[in-house]
Amino acid sequence: MELLVSEEIDPEFLEIVGPILRNKEFLKLGRYLQHRKTSRLEHSINVSYIAWKMAKNMDCDEKLAAVAGMLHDFCVYDFKDELPEGELHQAFYHPKAAAWTSEEQFGIDEKVRSIILTHMFPLGPMPKCKEAWVVTCADKLCASLELAHIPFALSWRQRVMIVTA
Repeated sequence: MELLVSEEIDPEFLEIVGPILRNKEFLKLGRYLQHRKTSRLEHSINVSYIAWKMAKNMDCDEKLAAVAGMLHDFCVYDFKDELPEGELHQAFYHPKAAAWTSEEQFGIDEKVRSIILTHMFPLGPMPKCKEAWVVTCADKLCASLELAHIPFALSWRQRVMIVTA
């Protein structure tokens, strides 16, 4: 699996998230549907891009928002799979799984970890910094548009395309 990226995408954004988008384990997110017809990979890219754009306009750390937005759902399993014992619902479990996988693959710092763990607010813990609120809002916006099948952000006009071999 590989990504084809349009020249319309800001090189500054691609420089920030490039190492993540080249990670073979991360690209496996393209196998899993997130919101009806949107893959978890597409969703993660959209959340990252929207969070990056929002952070740039809100005096936030746009690199932190872009990275945390990209990794917020980094769970390489089907959300329909059985949960580990003691876990009540995917909404509560997947942020922990995403934080673990992100730590394993990228050695994330505590700020990124905290943003990942709080992105499901109000179903989970309250975000602790501006960038966490940005990622949380970007996630809700993207999920809503994806559920309504409205192309936007990097899905719009096929600015990012997933190619499977």
